Amino acid sequence: MPFRFLQNAKIDRSKALSGQVYEILLDAIVDQNLTPGMAIIKEEVAKALGVSRTPVSEAIAKLTEDRLVEVFPQRGTYVTKLHISDVKESAFIRQALEVAIARQVAEHHSAEMLLLLTRNVRYQKASVEDKDYPSFYQLDEEFHQLLCEFTGFSRLKRVIEGAYAQLARVRKMQLSAPGRPEDTYLEHKAILDAIKNSDGEGAALAMTQHVSKVVALIDIMFSEQPELFADK
Repeated sequence: MPFRFLQNAKIDRSKALSGQVYEILLDAIVDQNLTPGMAIIKEEVAKALGVSRTPVSEAIAKLTEDRLVEVFPQRGTYVTKLHISDVKESAFIRQALEVAIARQVAEHHSAEMLLLLTRNVRYQKASVEDKDYPSFYQLDEEFHQLLCEFTGFSRLKRVIEGAYAQLARVRKMQLSAPGRPEDTYLEHKAILDAIKNSDGEGAALAMTQHVSKVVALIDIMFSEQPELFADK
């Protein structure tokens, strides 16, 4: 069964199934278990997860909105290949939002916020030193999620998530780029240092430099792995 890896996913029957299936498939796409161009067979996904076709269809509809999946009538459903324009657009939106977030948190933060961010960055350093890149990726995600939460704007997280889907695949692939995890840790530390100093402009600049690195690496990835992209 090509979707056997999904059998390890945990489904909570007391919660909405379509949302859980969406998150499971999204993670599979980001983690490259479902690779660009790969067919997604609804019946096999449903069987592997132990659910009906309905939540799978609903999850795929949402992934289609995120431009991570393409549905071709009479032909099937496929994971979309990467589009440079989509990824760069996602990076642009993320940069605009996260630069403002970094400035906001630097100018308005509590001791508890600093404690959580400092702990996260310390764990990042340990993960890099241990070459535990899956853990590092999770801590990277948590770092940005914490900053978002600290603004106090409840709808902001969903706005970022909507723009982030395309970018997430590329960022996960970039973990294998030589020196990238180490550089990412240092970039996060620079953001944290500015926040500790209540330096809004410094935090905004550090975040700008951090996110811009992703865009530069996209072009390198396109030249080295053109088969992952739909762009000609």
